[in-house]
Order: sequence, then structure tokens, then C-alpha cells
Amino acid sequence: MSIATTANAPPQAFPSALSAVLRPLKGLRIVLPFAMVVAIWWAIKWHWALDDRVLASPAQVAIAALQLGNRGILADYAATSLRMMGIAALISALIGVPLGFAIGANRVVARALEGTLRFLQGISGVAWLPLAIIWFGFSDTTKLTVVIYTLVVPIIVNTIVGVRAIPENYVLALQSLGASRLRIMWDVYLPGALPSIVVGLRLGMGYGWRALIAAEMLVRRGGLGDLIFGARTFSQIDRIMVGMVLIGTLYIIVDRLLVQPIETMTLARWGVLRK
Repeated sequence: MSIATTANAPPQAFPSALSAVLRPLKGLRIVLPFAMVVAIWWAIKWHWALDDRVLASPAQVAIAALQLGNRGILADYAATSLRMMGIAALISALIGVPLGFAIGANRVVARALEGTLRFLQGISGVAWLPLAIIWFGFSDTTKLTVVIYTLVVPIIVNTIVGVRAIPENYVLALQSLGASRLRIMWDVYLPGALPSIVVGLRLGMGYGWRALIAAEMLVRRGGLGDLIFGARTFSQIDRIMVGMVLIGTLYIIVDRLLVQPIETMTLARWGVLRK
């Protein structure tokens, strides 16, 4: 390219070219912290010469993951956990959102139940595990009950917050035009509360995922928690760490590829996207 051509290039071409060059580096910002964690992990293992029965090296964990993956064990356990989480999230949304609307639409009821809901939110789902095991035994029902409880409370609370944040003038305006309660719910409450509902679902998914792993460790009917607890019986440190890595990886995948895009689209659609 000649000097004259470069001089005549539009100014916006240079930022575009620079952005194209730097775009691949954005992925490094995500990968680099994980690489640092692996490097620190490896350094600890090497510096203190820790026994394999205490801490497995990243290479041993990778080999164990390949072996479990080739046998289909990892896919089976991961599918069990993801399926349970998906069912619990769907049921929780179907229960929590209508309840949140019903409570939030009535100021007196919302104030009366606020303390009770905060109380329930403070009790971890894991704390219900002993009772759930007594009631339902070591079954999938126990796991589902604990995860639904962990998910549904944040959804109800955030739905109420979203409904209560809607200006009352909007409701009064539609009522003056003769709108039915169903129409007000659909045109005012749902759009106004939707960002809070999605935030509640995202919070609940984080809490519920941890509760699910804990429940799987005790119930022992499949899932990544069962994989970890079973490996503990035989002191298979590499398998335990494979399970831990997979638990974190799956949560990031579900959160970044499913929940976060829904939240971003919802916030952008209703004009409250934070930049």
C-alpha cells in the first residue's frame, strides 16, 4: 500500500483493524487465569513432592478424565446432574414466578411475608437434606426436593422485588382504560418484573447447583456428586479432582451459554442494561 493510499484511508479503518487484531486476545483474558491456577497447582505438587494420595498432578487428572470419558462414565454422570438441574429449574420457575406475582401484586401480603421469605432464604437447601432423606429416603425425589427449594425461594423473592418496583401509575392508567387484571399482569407486571425474575433464576441456579452436588454425595444415585464421593471410598484423588473440574466447567457453560444471554437480552430489551 502506498503512502498516499494510507493517508487517504478513512480514519475509522484504523480502529477497525486494531479491533480485529485484538479480538483473539479477548479469549486469552478468560483462559489466562485458569492457566495460572493450573501452573500454581503444578508448582505446589512439584515443590512439596506431594504423594499422589494427597494431590494428583494436572497431567494425572487429565489422563483420568480421558479414561473416564472413553468409557462413557463422565458423560453418564454429567447427564444425570444436568437432567436433574433442568427439571428442578423448570418446576421452580413454574412455581416461583406465579407465586411471586400473586404476593408482589398485593402490598399488604408482600410486607407480611417478607420476613418469612427472608427466613427461608437464609436456610440452605443442604440443611434440608437430613429431613428430606427421612421423608423420601435415598431417592431422586430427595435430590429434586432439595434443589427445588434452593431454586424457588430466590425466584419468588426477586419476582416480588420486580413487581413492587413497577410504578403504581402504570397500573392505575390501565385500570382507568378498563383493562382487566390479566391484561395488567401481562402488559405491566410481566415486562416490568422480567429482569428481576431472570436475575433470581440465575442466583437460584448457582445455589441449586451446589445443593445438587451435596445431595448426590449423600443419596448416591448417580450424578457428579456421586462420582466424587465414590472415588473418595477408594482414595482415587485423580477422579475426585476430575469431578471437581467438571462441576465448575459445566456450571460456567450453563451460565455463560444459557442463563447469561437470556439475562442480557432481557435487560437490553427493557432498557435497563448496565454498561
